[in-house]
Amino acid sequence: MLPVDQREEIVVLIAGGSTVGAVMTRAVITTSPEATVEEVAELLSRHHITGMPVIDDHQRVVGVVSEMDVVTKPGRVAGDIMTPDPSMVGEEMPLHEVADLLMGRRIRRLPVVRHGKLVGLISRTDLVLFFARHQWACGGCGATQRGLRPPPTCPACGRPGPDFSLEDAPHGM
Repeated sequence: MLPVDQREEIVVLIAGGSTVGAVMTRAVITTSPEATVEEVAELLSRHHITGMPVIDDHQRVVGVVSEMDVVTKPGRVAGDIMTPDPSMVGEEMPLHEVADLLMGRRIRRLPVVRHGKLVGLISRTDLVLFFARHQWACGGCGATQRGLRPPPTCPACGRPGPDFSLEDAPHGM
């Protein structure tokens, strides 16, 4: 488990599109199945988070536990109240696909795994930050549009979608 001051948000742009690995939170607060419910509640509260992965001794995700689990489910330890076998994604998944998954299933966060081991966490907040900080620019006319994927055509000149590049959005726009 990492202290909140060691959490980092790394935003890396990948040419031609954006993936989970480019915007996920890498320093993830986690707990073990053996942690008491009181310890889980303390971690959630101290780090101002609403949920976290539950990992085993080999860094494999065995569940997720949320504030809702702490408040509504009876149990003594995280393993008793967690949601077991959660959905997980890989770093290479496109952002628009993970957005569809998060929104479609009404999930707040998904563990990101590589070779079965936790490497990050992608949340709806990460998607909102990406949306706020980036825009797609048309290679033809320079018009910009925000989104998790390039538009199929430029709304200004009608140019097809593959001719878009991802760029930093002006601050405050």
